[in-house]
Amino acid sequence: MKKVNYLLIILLPLNWITLLWIKKNPEWVELVFSQNLYPYIFKTHSFFFRNLPFSFGDLFYAIIIALIIKFVLRLIRNPINYFKPFLIQSLAIVSMILLVFQITWGLNYYRTPLNKTLNYDLKYDEAELTATLEKLIKTTNILHERLSNSETISIQIPYTKKNLSRMIEENFLFNEQQYSIKPFVKNSLWSTVLSYMGYAGYLNPITLESQVNKHIPKLNYITTVAHEMAHQLGFAAENEANYIAFYTTINHPNPFIQYSGYSFAFRYCYSELYKANPEKSKELISLLNPGIIKDFEVLSAFWKKYQNPFEPYLKKGYNSYLKANGQAMGIESYNAMVALVIAHSEVNNYSIDKL
Repeated sequence: MKKVNYLLIILLPLNWITLLWIKKNPEWVELVFSQNLYPYIFKTHSFFFRNLPFSFGDLFYAIIIALIIKFVLRLIRNPINYFKPFLIQSLAIVSMILLVFQITWGLNYYRTPLNKTLNYDLKYDEAELTATLEKLIKTTNILHERLSNSETISIQIPYTKKNLSRMIEENFLFNEQQYSIKPFVKNSLWSTVLSYMGYAGYLNPITLESQVNKHIPKLNYITTVAHEMAHQLGFAAENEANYIAFYTTINHPNPFIQYSGYSFAFRYCYSELYKANPEKSKELISLLNPGIIKDFEVLSAFWKKYQNPFEPYLKKGYNSYLKANGQAMGIESYNAMVALVIAHSEVNNYSIDKL
């Protein structure tokens, strides 16, 4: 066992050197890992974990936390005898987790950026953002009126969350492509904890199970399911997963799922315009149906209910994690999906006639 620990520790600097090379070769990651190797990795994981009625990944995290507590308590009780083995085992475990993380999923962080694959120009100005927001308002209003029969009534989605996730799984589409690997999601065992942490969902990079917070409102649940499925398909960057969630939901045959996708993109685009031009953003939001505003208030009220003093620190930790994995904008990378939505809008004018 000691030899294995020392071997894993030796692999730490080798892993770091390999990552430096990988970061400079996104084409290799895209062609070798993301497009060819990763689908087989995911299919293997899916064979073992898809049909389990619970999240094995959630249990895995619980076991890891329990082991960490056990090691720390031992160290506190007898620091002289346990410090060296604690340090060796900790480094070995970190090395093993990093190795498994990169091999199973983490390398997707370094693949060719989606905007290059789609030939999208991510530069935009306020006029382009405004034009996209106006399109989103028009389309979202039309969908809202059809689903509620009134401008002032909030949408009541008539499906269970289980059925919603199944519907998205069965019709998951991106870039006019149905994937040979079928994504899936599970409700997290720690949904209440996720709520207090401020998270709607996450992908377990070890088991490749997508977890969704079962407590979040359905409007948020739909796009979160699509976002986590995008991660499962190998799109690690948050802005890309957000954009794919937008794309697959607005192209879904179900109008409630379409409504979730359009209103999702509206919130992000509105937030960006508000930063640049608060007066213009207030002018545009006045064009939105009052019932849609009520839907947004439901989302806001949910997250406000779980606000706590520790959430900002947890977000800082996640921000550091994203930056360590090549996402220089950290948590702000979620908002970077706006550039992709604008580029999509200019290439694919939203066809309201098809709604």
